[in-house]
Amino acid sequence: MKLPLKTRILKYAIDLNKDFVVDDVMSTLAPEYDGERIFSRKQVEEYVDSYLGVGFFEAESTEFNAEGELIVHCKVTDYGKSRKKYLKQ
Repeated sequence: MKLPLKTRILKYAIDLNKDFVVDDVMSTLAPEYDGERIFSRKQVEEYVDSYLGVGFFEAESTEFNAEGELIVHCKVTDYGKSRKKYLKQ
């Protein structure tokens, strides 16, 4: 059974255990969720932002891309890693 997208993003970050950007999440999870309405850049950004807001992720660095959009490099925190026990393995 597939994890809900928000939960899968947390699992991705825990398993990766290094910094990432939304594009990394999109490319990695596309084979699992492609074609599902919920799998959109906007939705993934909202989930990542919510994890930043509750302290599961922290911003490692920021930059602007060629289009002037803000790119946030995130990393899972120890608090976020502590939630692994609640994820289905």
